[in-house]
Amino acid sequence: MSATKTIFHTATIEHHVPGPPAEMSAVAYNLQYTRSLVTDLVEQNPPASGDTHVVRLHDHELVRVNLYGQHPEDPKRRLCVIGIGDEEDRAKTAANVAWSNYHASVLFTDKLGEGGSKLSIRYRVPGVPAQRAATVGVAYDVQYMRPLVETAVARNMPTRDECHVVQSGELTLMRVDLYGQDPLDSHRRVCVGGIADRHYRAMAAAEQAWADYHTFLLFAAHALA
Repeated sequence: MSATKTIFHTATIEHHVPGPPAEMSAVAYNLQYTRSLVTDLVEQNPPASGDTHVVRLHDHELVRVNLYGQHPEDPKRRLCVIGIGDEEDRAKTAANVAWSNYHASVLFTDKLGEGGSKLSIRYRVPGVPAQRAATVGVAYDVQYMRPLVETAVARNMPTRDECHVVQSGELTLMRVDLYGQDPLDSHRRVCVGGIADRHYRAMAAAEQAWADYHTFLLFAAHALA
């Protein structure tokens, strides 16, 4: 484990979601009946290596875990996901979630059906960019941020939602899009998405994506203040 300076970089994540086009700022999954399909793909294509770094932000010492591996359909393409947590175990869990979510995006849009939306999501991430790998996922499990995020979400609830039934090969998925205001810019409208195999799970996933988006923004804003 190595210590890093408190520097940030902007990671631009390409992510695919099934369903009609939408400009999303965060995506979350809540799978049950289709979870085994994603798990099987991850088991066939686990991360090949990883590294761990300590990131000090003001009075907090966090851990960043990078996991590296190959694209599930293009072995020549090297990928990286990043997990940030209060402890190493939390950072590893976050990184594994990001790896699984990316494989879900590939599975549902490429393997089981064509079409979908190609997203470009920007994250402010502590530390330097991954070397010789495309960053395809970032996830946070930062406990000290939770009260702040919960307060921010309570003050900035989504204003409307849309539900889409998506046929992905032989699978029927649900996608819920939530719309609202950016918590740091009331003039900016944002959308997040939740994907699941049942409507209530898709709604829960979308609510998680809404909280995740607030976490991404507030984490960087407080760390860079």
